[in-house]
Amino acid sequence: MSDSKYVRWDAKGVEEVQPGEEEKIWEVAEQFKRMQMMNFNEHHHCLRGTHLKTQGCVMGKFVVKENLPPHLAQGMFKKAGSHDCIMRYSSLTPKLLPDHAPQPRGIGIKIFGVEGEKIWGEDKQTQDFTFNNYPVLELRNPKATNEIADSLERNWNTLDKFGEELSKRPDAELATMGAKLPRQHMVAMKEWSQSAYRHGDYVAKYGVFPLGEEQKKIENESIPEDAPINILSQHTRNFHQNNKVTYSFCAQLCQNLDEQPVEDIGVEWDEKKYPFEEIARLEFEPQDSWLPEFRVWWDDRITVNSWHGLKEHQPLGSTNRMRRVVYAESRKLRLRVNAFKDYVEPASFAEVPAPIPAPQLPYNPKAGQYAVNSVQVGA
Repeated sequence: MSDSKYVRWDAKGVEEVQPGEEEKIWEVAEQFKRMQMMNFNEHHHCLRGTHLKTQGCVMGKFVVKENLPPHLAQGMFKKAGSHDCIMRYSSLTPKLLPDHAPQPRGIGIKIFGVEGEKIWGEDKQTQDFTFNNYPVLELRNPKATNEIADSLERNWNTLDKFGEELSKRPDAELATMGAKLPRQHMVAMKEWSQSAYRHGDYVAKYGVFPLGEEQKKIENESIPEDAPINILSQHTRNFHQNNKVTYSFCAQLCQNLDEQPVEDIGVEWDEKKYPFEEIARLEFEPQDSWLPEFRVWWDDRITVNSWHGLKEHQPLGSTNRMRRVVYAESRKLRLRVNAFKDYVEPASFAEVPAPIPAPQLPYNPKAGQYAVNSVQVGA
C-alpha cells in the first residue's frame, strides 16, 4: 500500500550529486584525518574524527510499535517486536572540550537482530542510527564542511578566532548554532538525525526524544559554568544507575522537497507542518553506563555508522555521501594508529564486553565523581 502525499526515496530531486562533490569529499576526509593526528599528538591515543568523546555506553531494548500505519510500517518497522540494542552518548566536536562548555552532543545506536538486505552486504543483522542534539547541521554539504574544517584546523589552539570566522560566514546563524546550545544533561536531550534516510518506499528524518518522567524533570536544568569537566559522563552514570531511561523513536516523513530538502541539512523541516510520529521506543533498565570494558571496547574496536544497515534505510543526501567516505577513512586511521588489525561488528549482546550489575556508589554531583573506599573514580 502506498500514500501519494509522501515523497518516494527514488523520486527526482531527492538526491542530486553536484559537480566536484567527490573531490571535495576526499579533501574533507584528509582534513579530519589531520585533526585526528592533532588530537593524537595531544593525547597519545587516536580518537574518532567526530563524536570522539564518550559520555556513556548502555544496553537496552529497541521496541518497534504494533499496528503502525502503512507510511510508517516501512523497512525494519514493518514488523512489531523487540530488539536488543546498545547506545553510546558522546560529545561531537573534533577537538576535546570540557563538558560544561556549550557544544553539540549526540548518540549512536546499534540495533541487533534486524533482518533484511544490507547496504554493504554484511552478514551481521545490525542497523545503526546516529543523532545530534539540534535538528540542523552546519556541515550542510561537502563544500561547507571543507570550509569549516579548514577554519578549525587553522585555529586549533585559538578557538576564539575559529568562532570569529564562523560568525562572519553568510550562514553565520547556522554555523555558530553548536556553540549556543543549552548546557543540558545527556539523558534530557532531544536528538535529531539531521540528515534524511530512506524509510522503505519513502524519505524520513528520525528523532529520539526523552520519555521518562525523571528525564523530563531535568529538561530545563542548566549545567553551571563551573561544573567539573567530566560532569556529563558522571551525571549520565548516576542517572542510569538509579533510573529506567526511555526514549521515543520517531519518524518525520518528507512530503514537500521545496520545504524539506534532502541535499541541504542546514534547512529545518517544520515539525508543526510535518510532525514526528512515534514508531518505536528505547528502553534502558538501571545500569552502570561507565564500565571501562564497555567504554574502551566502543572507543577502540567498534563503529556506529548509518551506512551499516538495511538498504531500506540507506542514508540520503550529500552530507551522508560524505560521511560514507570520511567515517571509513577515520576508522582506518584510528585502528592503524592504535595497533588494531580491524574493527569489530558485534551481532548480539553476547559479543559486548561482560557488563556487571551496577553498584550503588556514593555520588558527589559537585565534584562530578563517585567515591569508592575514599578513592575518587572520575572520567
